[in-house]
Amino acid sequence: MPVNYDVEKIGANMKIKLAVMSGWFGGLNHVEMVEQVAAYGFHAFENLGAGKWEDKEAVRAKCEELGVEVGAISCSGSINGDGPVNPAFHDKFESDVKEAIRNAKLLGTKVVLVTVGGLRYDMTQEQQLENVAIAGRRVAPLLEDAGITLVYETLNIKVDHAGYALVTSKQGSDLVKAIDSPNVKFLFDIYHQQITEGDVIRNFTTYKNEIGHFHFGDNPGRREPGTGELNYKQIFKAIDAMGYKGIVSSEFSKSKDLSLEGLLKILADCATW
Repeated sequence: MPVNYDVEKIGANMKIKLAVMSGWFGGLNHVEMVEQVAAYGFHAFENLGAGKWEDKEAVRAKCEELGVEVGAISCSGSINGDGPVNPAFHDKFESDVKEAIRNAKLLGTKVVLVTVGGLRYDMTQEQQLENVAIAGRRVAPLLEDAGITLVYETLNIKVDHAGYALVTSKQGSDLVKAIDSPNVKFLFDIYHQQITEGDVIRNFTTYKNEIGHFHFGDNPGRREPGTGELNYKQIFKAIDAMGYKGIVSSEFSKSKDLSLEGLLKILADCATW
């Protein structure tokens, strides 16, 4: 389908930098997707796989033209497999970070995402997280020189990702402090942290200095705001109030009976006050 420029600018009055998911705009190529996002009045999109797109430079040029920002891209590690929890992975980790920096520059994003790997049984959890810190300190100068922020993602192990090694907000904060670089943070995924520990507004406010990116979806079900227990208007107000200026990225599946415009209106309403 062609880009429809004659649409309501649904997101024009949002108070935070809310990213839509590029996959919601089926039938358009990546550059056209950026045009459609902008036509709806949104100013950011995210696709973790965008670092592998062949048209990265064209996407960046269109984003710069239209004032659309790019959310995080994947960098290194895994959820249940290998990652920087393992010292033997650290050479690959550095290589992955270098490649992600190149991809980020071509695409125009400032954030690359790492999953730290699955828990190992040949060392303590404390040693595994220290291994992640060692790897982070190793690549921090590369990130600082490039002006790119690396974020380690915390995930819930109760519902979705049993066996993952980085779970709580405090673990994420402690890891960032141990690395001690302005370009290494952790990703606060509101869906995951609601399951893991709840009290999401208090927690992300407490750890605001260590947070470099947000993902969100409602809980339970990981669908759009309004389908679960989280009050996203209040959550987004709190993110804005704490002074966060980065992107808050959608990461959920929309309900099947909900139109794209209906979804965008829900998001815009939560981010407008």
